Amino acid sequence: MAALNLIFDADDTLWESNVHFLEAEDEFVAALRRAGCSLEERQVRALVREHELEVIKRHGYGRQPYVVALKNLVEMLSAKMDRLRGMSAEIERIGRRLVSRRCEVRPGVQETLAELVTRHRLILFTKGQPEEQSAKLKSSQLDGFFSHVEVAAEKDLAAYRALLGLLALPREETVMIGNSPRSDINPAVRAGIRAVYIPHPQTWVHEQEELDSSDGRVTTLLSFAELREIF
Repeated sequence: MAALNLIFDADDTLWESNVHFLEAEDEFVAALRRAGCSLEERQVRALVREHELEVIKRHGYGRQPYVVALKNLVEMLSAKMDRLRGMSAEIERIGRRLVSRRCEVRPGVQETLAELVTRHRLILFTKGQPEEQSAKLKSSQLDGFFSHVEVAAEKDLAAYRALLGLLALPREETVMIGNSPRSDINPAVRAGIRAVYIPHPQTWVHEQEELDSSDGRVTTLLSFAELREIF
């Protein structure tokens, strides 16, 4: 097989990430309940999503922006429920734990990248806070596998076209690999390259949408290790 340009997503493709947000949200919901919040759990979670997306517009993706969203939500709720005004210390605790948690490398990733790099060019394409993503990459000890690392504010069609142009990647020799239909698979296909979808059971709800796979350029695998069989 001729050498290819294999572009990898990071969060929830190479290492676990969204599970930390889900657990932080569970802690947040429990803290509100203990403080006497009168809202139902589903209402709280819907408000978290709303504030999270609003903060992303201003600050981008990442753990620190998520903590800002929780703080903003508590501030809003406190204006209507005085009993929530003393929650700042608890939110700070939840935030510190979320930001400091180490992301565990997913099963089969280390061994698979070590084999693939002997045959192909590996590129990392992720979104979020550059410092945060760089720290997670270094902590994972996977940084040595990638010839180029790109951290974008958003992974949309324009971002894929920009990456392909920056690195002069031929579309017919380039493949995107990730767990998010919204950010990894669909925009890559629209940019004219192939994609490999590796579902993750805890992919963020905002990243879920129907796969754009009508033309056969999307391959779905059940595990990361299966990449060794097709590349």
